[in-house]
Amino acid sequence: MKSKKLFPLLLITILFFGCDDFLDCVAGRNPSLPDKTFPIASTSTYYYVDISAEIKNEPRDNNYDYFFEINEADLPEGVGYFINNRIISFEGLPVETGTFEIEVYLYVEGPVNVEYDDDGDAYYTDTLCNHSTQKTYTLIVQ
Repeated sequence: MKSKKLFPLLLITILFFGCDDFLDCVAGRNPSLPDKTFPIASTSTYYYVDISAEIKNEPRDNNYDYFFEINEADLPEGVGYFINNRIISFEGLPVETGTFEIEVYLYVEGPVNVEYDDDGDAYYTDTLCNHSTQKTYTLIVQ
């Protein structure tokens, strides 16, 4: 009985939003940061770890522009970060011990589809459902 009520809602949604946009969002074309456990760091050893972002359900990940933000105050002294396209890397020689919660924010700008209306005028459609995500990682320095 429940599925009979959902079908009209699904049909209305597809008609209202269009099939392509609706299916893209159902498929979940969104920026994503991996679930990752950072290795434990030591104040006597150089530290390096990286995180690779992606667009879920999108084979053309490298066609997007990735922008990362973190609060540098969240990093232990001696550890910095650098960004290379869709990879953010943390490295350095930590000089303080403790547990550090590092919030990584990811913003993505994707390729747009150029489409034309009946008059031949170009308009642009976005291929993403969301343009940002955030994840918190824990770095332990002993």
